Amino acid sequence: MKKIIAIAFAALVLAGTNAFAQLSAGLGYINATEKSVYQNGDNDPVITKAPFNGLYAGVSYNLAVPGVNGLGLTPGIYASYLFSNRHVDGVSAFGYTILPGGTYKDSDISINVPIHVNYSVDIASDSKVFVYGGPMLQYALSNTTQYATDGSSDYNTTNNLQGNSATRAPFNLYVGAGLGAEFNKIKIILGYDMSLLNMDTRDNYTLGRSQIRLGVGYAL
Repeated sequence: MKKIIAIAFAALVLAGTNAFAQLSAGLGYINATEKSVYQNGDNDPVITKAPFNGLYAGVSYNLAVPGVNGLGLTPGIYASYLFSNRHVDGVSAFGYTILPGGTYKDSDISINVPIHVNYSVDIASDSKVFVYGGPMLQYALSNTTQYATDGSSDYNTTNNLQGNSATRAPFNLYVGAGLGAEFNKIKIILGYDMSLLNMDTRDNYTLGRSQIRLGVGYAL
C-alpha cells in the first residue's frame, strides 16, 4: 500500500514540475456491480450479483505530451466509498449453501491510482471535450459485511480482508475508459471501469466488479 501511494505521489510531484501539467480536484458518484461466480466441477456455474452505490474524491494531473497536440497522460489518486443494502432469499446448489438468506449490508473503502491516457479537442478558447482510457490500481483499506437472518435485527459483522473469515484480496487492477468536457476549468466526466483480477480468495469462487463513475472536477 505504501508503495502505491509513493508511486502516485512521485508522479504528481513530477507533474508539478512540468510546464504542461494541470492539477485537477474532483468528486463524484459511483454505481457498481459485483458479480460472484461459484464453479463446482463440470456443473453449471452459480452466479450472484450485488449492486453498490458510492462516492469518490481525489486529485489528478494532466501532463500534456510535447509535440502531440491534445494528447496527455493523467496519473491521479482518489479515495472511494461503496455501500450496499440488500435482501437475499438464499442461494443453494450441489447440496451447498452458497449465500444464506437474509439482509446484507456491505461497505468498501479503497485507495485508487488511475494512470490514464487522454486526448482532448478544443471547441472554444476556454472549452474542450476529451476521451481517456487506461489502467487503475486499487487497494482496499476496509471491506466489511453485516448480515442478519430474516426476522432478526441482530447483525453479525465480518471483516472480509483479515482474520479467519477473510475472503477478499486487497489488491485489484481495473481497465477503464470514459469521456468528458471542460468549460472554463469545470470538468464533467463519465467513465466505466472493469476489474481484471479475482477479488475472492476462496476456492471455486470468482469475484469481479464493474462500475460507472459520474463526476465533476475543477482545474486548479
